[in-house]
Amino acid sequence: MLVAVATKGDGQINQHFGHADSFAIYEVGASGACFIEQRLVEHYCQGGYGDEDKREAILRTLAGCSACFVARVGNGPAEKLAAAGIEAVSEYPYAAIEASLMAWFAKSRPVT
Repeated sequence: MLVAVATKGDGQINQHFGHADSFAIYEVGASGACFIEQRLVEHYCQGGYGDEDKREAILRTLAGCSACFVARVGNGPAEKLAAAGIEAVSEYPYAAIEASLMAWFAKSRPVT
């Protein structure tokens, strides 16, 4: 499955959803997490309010992703992500990307 990560670099989930200029896309599965590509966006947060057109463009850019890992996300954007079938994951702020993705994958997809 594909997941998006809001990151400023350093191998961490260290970007707020509304401040992201890009999302790192990873493929996550039982064998691990692998970086696939970087998808560029215009950041949504406009100093206290969100630009709805930019948020919709971000949702289109993240199409095909099952989850979006962020350091923080507001309720409105989280609801819009959920409506688009993308889980907003903010339980791993400032943590290592690949370890967080695998911890989430193991928790979300228990082995039977």
